[in-house]
Amino acid sequence: MGPLTAVNSVFAKYFTTTGRASRAEYWWFYGLKCLLYTAAISFDIWTIWGGVNTGVEPHISFNPFDYFTTYWFLISFVPSITVRIRRLHDIGKSGFCILLVYVPLVGGTILFILTLLPSEPDTNLYGSPPNGGLRPGGRPRPMTTGASGQQRPHDPMQGYAVLDRINDKPSPEVVAARKAQVRALYEQRVFGKQAPA
Repeated sequence: MGPLTAVNSVFAKYFTTTGRASRAEYWWFYGLKCLLYTAAISFDIWTIWGGVNTGVEPHISFNPFDYFTTYWFLISFVPSITVRIRRLHDIGKSGFCILLVYVPLVGGTILFILTLLPSEPDTNLYGSPPNGGLRPGGRPRPMTTGASGQQRPHDPMQGYAVLDRINDKPSPEVVAARKAQVRALYEQRVFGKQAPA
């Protein structure tokens, strides 16, 4: 993903906090954002000091809307937050991790490190990978193989599926099979009997 595609994607999802944003989308947007902040601040300083005419007194206004920096801040504030939330989703973290920025001394550093982490290759709780499951070179990512031998994407909630059946009572056949397994293991360990082949 190039810089123009990334910026277009971020502004197209101006208020969208659902879904995922790739590392390239996030960092291209932030790179352009910092570049435009630098340009806006430089232009504002240049206009305060009267441009190239150094003999003029500085014109400092207390109205924030007299400066280009204010306009760029207002334009980029919301997409900066939403793309960061989607970036956290991309690595499998909750969007609430954005509140780490308010932890004194270390919060901003932790959040910065989180945005550097690679994307989760498979579908996660927040959706499918932003690039359609392709590796950076355009090659497909490996799929996990299910019990039936079919390839499928990794399901992050699969481990919790057993919680739906935690209060179910086993059938009499299952109970009898478990007792037979325990008896065979007991006879093998205690009496030294070999399990039938």
